[in-house]
Amino acid sequence: MADNTTLDTGTGGDVIATDDIAGVKYPRSKITLGADGVNDNDVSATNPLPCSAGLDTVRLWNGTTALTPKFAAINATVNGDNTIVAAVAAKKLRVLAYALVADAAVGVAFEDGAGGTELSGQMAFAANGGISVPFNPVGWFETTANTLLNIETDAAANVRGHIVYVEV
Repeated sequence: MADNTTLDTGTGGDVIATDDIAGVKYPRSKITLGADGVNDNDVSATNPLPCSAGLDTVRLWNGTTALTPKFAAINATVNGDNTIVAAVAAKKLRVLAYALVADAAVGVAFEDGAGGTELSGQMAFAANGGISVPFNPVGWFETTANTLLNIETDAAANVRGHIVYVEV
């Protein structure tokens, strides 16, 4: 129950909102958004308080921009360059999690474009060896804008798996 309380500031008092809980009046706060002197509406379920990082089951937040996680299968079947995710105009591809398994001994590296700069460094796998890298909300690595995500192998082997990524 809201009860108002008058504070004596020497000028006749100011009224603040309080809640009376077991005879003790606790001040109530109402959070609003906006620059100093500007109210861009009260915080509510339909106008949530922005946060610099957040996580739910359908999106991640980059500042106040919602990012939708995407998923891609990895089927690197040729020795050399294997495109995993095509380039997206004006976007970087940030890898949040991945898993790989190789059917033969092979070195594997994620690259920024076909034949591009290594993003992960070369990883050596024995036959039927693999790796599973857990979810990382800030990402393990990312391409430059307008550049595809590539896996390069250094031997004839099938490298399969999957990734979780966002476009930033």
